Amino acid sequence: MTTTPVRDHVWSVLHDAFEHVAARHGEPVVLSSLAHGLGPGHPHTRYGFVLGPPGRLVAMAVGLRAALPRSPLVLVGATDAFTIGTNHLIHAARRNIGMTLVLLRADVFDAGESVMLDRAEPARASVAADIAPRPSPLAWAAALGATFVARASLRAPAELADLLDEAVTAGGFSVVGVTNDASLPTGVQSRQEWPEFFGTYRAWSDSLPRTRTRRPGPGAPRPPDDAPARVEVRIAGVGGQGIKLGGTVLSEAAGAQGLWATQIGDYGAATRGGASSVDVVFGSRPITYPGADHPDVRVDLSQAAADVADVAAQVLVADDRLTAADSALVLPLVAIARERTGGQLSAGIVSLGAIAAITGWPSIDALAGVASRKVPERVAAANVAAMREAYDLTGRILEGRR
Repeated sequence: MTTTPVRDHVWSVLHDAFEHVAARHGEPVVLSSLAHGLGPGHPHTRYGFVLGPPGRLVAMAVGLRAALPRSPLVLVGATDAFTIGTNHLIHAARRNIGMTLVLLRADVFDAGESVMLDRAEPARASVAADIAPRPSPLAWAAALGATFVARASLRAPAELADLLDEAVTAGGFSVVGVTNDASLPTGVQSRQEWPEFFGTYRAWSDSLPRTRTRRPGPGAPRPPDDAPARVEVRIAGVGGQGIKLGGTVLSEAAGAQGLWATQIGDYGAATRGGASSVDVVFGSRPITYPGADHPDVRVDLSQAAADVADVAAQVLVADDRLTAADSALVLPLVAIARERTGGQLSAGIVSLGAIAAITGWPSIDALAGVASRKVPERVAAANVAAMREAYDLTGRILEGRR
């Protein structure tokens, strides 16, 4: 992207202020609806930077605040925050959801970029402008109940950093306007005491009774006291390797042992050869999020799956046909499936043996019991035998590593 010296200067000052926040309060997450103006060689690296759609940063930040209650959230926007993003802003400000909006006035950029920043402004006839002059965004933020509203000057970077620090620590929705106009007053314009929404909600919900049951369904046994709280598994390969069936067997076997379990899959349009994966999460506690974003075990059954894998795993299991990392546990899963059943359709089932040997859950007998019911009767015994073979082989390899 081509940038101008003016834009580079603006972002340099802003990044210095973000570094100031990072040094005092921990790594912030910075979201911007404006293109990042600095190249990869810039020294500022102590925070995450997300480029989001105009007018939607506040909505994104609400979800981040729920997921990251202790991380400072800093939003960088222009007129889009108060035009196409009006409803999102009102929602967050009135509920005082913890985030800081850095609002860049058009005068901080050059003339050409100012036009671009103002593109979301509503059209006004001159008579209408005289009768109902354009409201100040900072005054609007104060009227909505923002806990902290201030204006900083690009000409005074130290004051800008200090005001941003105050805004982040204000404990709710805050706004810092940034201008390059020397005629505008700077400093704190409004402070209001207002309980932060998510903090208040968490304090309220702490008093609610928690369920004591661990049973995912009627008749399920109570899991042993040493059952894991949460185990995440991802199995990935291509259509035709029985990956969806493997996920079903794994989740139902976990449920049969009294564990909570979820299963979600991602399958391509092709029934054979297309990308396919399944996430299974199980454990002794209720599951509020079903994705295996931090898998304890990831199984790669195809080179395509290994090449596009975007999550690291505690234990990586790779079929022996693949090019895998040195740390991977390499197993002939597809070969076992073919030798035992005559094809790779049971590779997903075979991989469950390795998963059970690594995690200890579910038991190999529970997996065999569910597989015997889920797999067609004519090949059920062969599938179970292949799964047990993978279980025994994995156990021997792990024992040799100890």
